[in-house]
Amino acid sequence: MISTNLTPPARQDLGVRLLAPEEACDFEYWAARLVHPELLRNAVAVALYRLPLLAVPAGMGRRGGRMDMVFTSFAELTALELHGRPGFHGVAAVGTDVVWGEPVPKDLTPDARRRFFGLHAQPQAQPLFAYYRKVCHA
Repeated sequence: MISTNLTPPARQDLGVRLLAPEEACDFEYWAARLVHPELLRNAVAVALYRLPLLAVPAGMGRRGGRMDMVFTSFAELTALELHGRPGFHGVAAVGTDVVWGEPVPKDLTPDARRRFFGLHAQPQAQPLFAYYRKVCHA
């Protein structure tokens, strides 16, 4: 029998962790769509259990960001983890959403919404020269 109970797990079991941006399962999605892929330098993968999703900071024309979470407890812990990081000014948990940067204006057209979040209309097939992460080997 499949349980439909949507009660969040205990706080100590949430396992919210910040990882390198490349660890996010949606890294390529964002890399192909950001007008300024340099933003990926300060992005982080937010891992809830085993699924890391990318949190892209505001800046360089990207006015704000947001992530949808399943539970308010996930949103609250994620906001705490992002607090104080570059590009995540004003980070807050609003219900099950984590938001940062400027508030999204109401009644934006789809094109204006895309521009607010600093995205291209179509994915770009360009190399990520603007994004460079130095890997140090011990």
